[in-house]
Amino acid sequence: MLQLLDDHLAELAALRHVLAAARPVHMGERLSAATETVRSAERYALAVGALLDPQPASVAR
Repeated sequence: MLQLLDDHLAELAALRHVLAAARPVHMGERLSAATETVRSAERYALAVGALLDPQPASVAR
């Protein structure tokens, strides 16, 4: 679990570097980086969830 957290934090740090760049950026570059932080959090949540509950209940339809 700690490795998942370390990987997630490293990814967020890299994305933060893009967001905080003190340089001209391409149109949409910061929006893309911000969107990727959300995707990173979703991946992290799914990975941790799978560790905590490897067999989640199925959704009834």
